[in-house]
Amino acid sequence: MKPFALLHASPTPIRSRLFRDLLAVIVLTIGVLIGANLLLIEDFKHDMAETRINNAKALVRDEVQALLQPVQQQLLIIRDRLRNAAAAPPQTRAAAERMNAKLMPSLIHIPQIAGLAFADGQGREYFLRRADSGWLTRLRGPGDAAEFTLLHWAQLDEPGNSETARLDYDPRLRPWFKEARQTLAQRPEQSPDQPRDQHDTFSWTPPYRFDSLNKPGITVSSAWYVGEALRVLALDVTLAHILEMIDQLPLESGSGFLFDGQGGLYSDRHAPNQSSGVQPFYSAETQQGGPLHFNAIAAWRAAGRPDDRLVRFSSGGRDWWGGFLPLTGDAEDAWVGVALPTSATLGILQSRWFLLALTALGILTLGIGLAALLVRKYSHQLRELPKRSLDTRHPEADIQALISRGESTHLEFKSTLRMNLHTGKAGKEIELAWLKGVVAFLNTEGGILLIGVADDGEVLGLDADGFANDDKFQLHFKNLINSHLGAEYSRFLQLEIYRIEDKSIAVVECEPAEAPSFLRHKGTESFLIRNGPSNIELPISKALTYIAARF
Repeated sequence: MKPFALLHASPTPIRSRLFRDLLAVIVLTIGVLIGANLLLIEDFKHDMAETRINNAKALVRDEVQALLQPVQQQLLIIRDRLRNAAAAPPQTRAAAERMNAKLMPSLIHIPQIAGLAFADGQGREYFLRRADSGWLTRLRGPGDAAEFTLLHWAQLDEPGNSETARLDYDPRLRPWFKEARQTLAQRPEQSPDQPRDQHDTFSWTPPYRFDSLNKPGITVSSAWYVGEALRVLALDVTLAHILEMIDQLPLESGSGFLFDGQGGLYSDRHAPNQSSGVQPFYSAETQQGGPLHFNAIAAWRAAGRPDDRLVRFSSGGRDWWGGFLPLTGDAEDAWVGVALPTSATLGILQSRWFLLALTALGILTLGIGLAALLVRKYSHQLRELPKRSLDTRHPEADIQALISRGESTHLEFKSTLRMNLHTGKAGKEIELAWLKGVVAFLNTEGGILLIGVADDGEVLGLDADGFANDDKFQLHFKNLINSHLGAEYSRFLQLEIYRIEDKSIAVVECEPAEAPSFLRHKGTESFLIRNGPSNIELPISKALTYIAARF
């Protein structure tokens, strides 16, 4: 049966049926929307988590840039000053004091700089960093096994004690020296006026352990030439300083952490075990930082080390979302991770259910109101719609109203089912006449056939047909339908007999059929349609065109 076919067969008034179906459509639409939302709940949670993770990543990225950018800028400023002065690493106490006067302000005003190193290709080095009670300057002479001079300073102009030592340390073997020399070598010579070491070249190292502090960190360095002599300047930033900054960020019940490109976690939340010498550096064998971070890193590695999408993982009996980005832009160096619990995302979603419910209720109320207004506004037009079914609550009045209208596109009168009133005998032509009307209704828009009513509207009744009872009448009707149309069309027809003016009237309600119907008689088939109060038989060519358009 076609959609809304029940609308034609319903005995209720059309206004009520229209309101009912409009309401059903609204309820169905709301139900489909709610069902779709339930099916897409995981996508909603993912999108919300992605927004929160991206916001957290952006916050971390901006803060890291705000922390590291001044270091980069200070590196270039000091480098240009040293390069323009053709300076070399100082080797005497007096030269170191002069160098301190130039470089200590940078470390004083930019606290994230943990230390400064200035070295050349011969192995000479000047190193400056804060000490517990002032400053420490370390000087290294040239050669592979050079002697070190350690100078302690309470203040810039208050030199303290000094000492000499031999250390297993060569600046040319340190990561910052190698990174700077390699970056400089990769810069092409562009012009005689702008040699390759005049560019603002600098590079960040992967995390490594600072020899002087015995702490992990990263270093930004830059190299240049003074004639044929190589110079390298480097500024250190400890990972503890970066992690402290991340810990202070408002990450919405989440957690930020640092790890290296190979997946090793850094944490300084626990003091080193002095007895074992274990330091709070990259280690997947300890519980420093908690198992959450190790699980996040493991999920990140299993997902292919992404930096542009979320990674979902479990830790501590809870589900989490993880977001990741390189610390300095190099995917092989240090990384920043952000982990947020999925329960927080679900909580945000659940907190909006009341608003969603109110919105759905508002939509439903508005839809019902609009449907009621439409029915009321167009009720006079609805009354003029073709009547193709009988109101069983008031059948006599409804039949009288139909008769008063006269025959039309959707209404036909027939005096008898089989009896020819002129000859007083049953005639096949009488049966074929009303069968043509039924076929025409089926092939067009449906309608009502009243049997026992003359063409002029006079109520004649069914007595002339001579059936013993109503059941015999209905059986004969059914047999004729099966013989001349087919039993499959019975479901589109409904026959009821009513008493009007003390006479029996047969009311046949016809729905539009879902497939073309034909009237079969003596080996031939006829295709008919309803046109006004008449039944029109179409030739084959026109019937085919009509069928193609109608069915």
